Amino acid sequence: MAEISILLYVYNCESFLKDSLDSFIDQSFNDFEIFCIDDESEDNSLEILEEYSKKDDRIKHISIKHSGFSKAINQAINSAEGKYLYVMKPSTNLKYNALEILFKRAEKTNADMIFTEINYQYKNNYYDKSDSINQIKQNITKDVFHHKDLKNLIFAIDPSLENKFYRLDFIKDNKLEFFEDLHYPEHLFFYNSLLLADKISFLENFLFDYKKPFEFLKRDEINIENIFKEYDLILKLFKEINEFNNYKNNFLELKLSFFMREYSRLREDYKERFFNIFRSDLINIFLSDEFEDKSVEFLADFNRKIFEQILISENIYEFDLLRKNLFMTTEFNDIVNRKSFLKSKRNY
Repeated sequence: MAEISILLYVYNCESFLKDSLDSFIDQSFNDFEIFCIDDESEDNSLEILEEYSKKDDRIKHISIKHSGFSKAINQAINSAEGKYLYVMKPSTNLKYNALEILFKRAEKTNADMIFTEINYQYKNNYYDKSDSINQIKQNITKDVFHHKDLKNLIFAIDPSLENKFYRLDFIKDNKLEFFEDLHYPEHLFFYNSLLLADKISFLENFLFDYKKPFEFLKRDEINIENIFKEYDLILKLFKEINEFNNYKNNFLELKLSFFMREYSRLREDYKERFFNIFRSDLINIFLSDEFEDKSVEFLADFNRKIFEQILISENIYEFDLLRKNLFMTTEFNDIVNRKSFLKSKRNY
């Protein structure tokens, strides 16, 4: 039985699949299995998997009827037999010693989950988590910690797949699965694991190269209202596990991070409607009696500026202009004063 089970979801990724598989074969740590699930690819991805499985018996693959990332990976988790679990996208290449570093930390700490450094910058997007990660480095100095140790940094961790490493029995014992019908199902999976883990560890390493955004779910149309489903499910999760009250002032952070991620990736013809729905919802929250000013105080600088810019802007044209001046100074009092401005300007 291999020490690490790597699950690789494959769907129409022939242009970068070979590079990804090569990054596994060249690892300094060798005791792993790669279980590749081809989700009825329409390009040459399956042929590439067949070629590599003949060259390296650690690489196994199956083909399934197209069903999307979540169903495919959930099926693979049930079949995995390693001590540790790593779920990947073919758009990611591992550094040569990535598995060795992750395995050694896992063995040393017996952590349920490990997360590492991450920093993306998509085209036409200023999304950057380095400031938040720096805060985690400064505040979390123990090798092993609990989610409650993160306090106001609970949503500072990027919820993507690439920088997460799990103990497989922790996943199976808690019956953790990827939720279907979400555009980014790994995010809800991550928060579920984070809240259930007794032992969490953080590694100050960049262990992979993220080549480009990779879409898990094929969509011919985008339902704007359905985009908000992910946030609502995360909110519901915190309530069900009785952790909402501990982090209720941090959900504004999550909401703004969620907005920028989606806004930056939407097609131009969807942006206006998405912005209007989100802005209206944000203003209603901001002006409600339940809103606490400390929610703004807890925001990272990046999201505090986004919050101010959304409240000021009447449309995406104004918002995009402000985005170009992202590093303008925003004081907490400016945001709080915005509440009285909005109340006087509009009749809510």
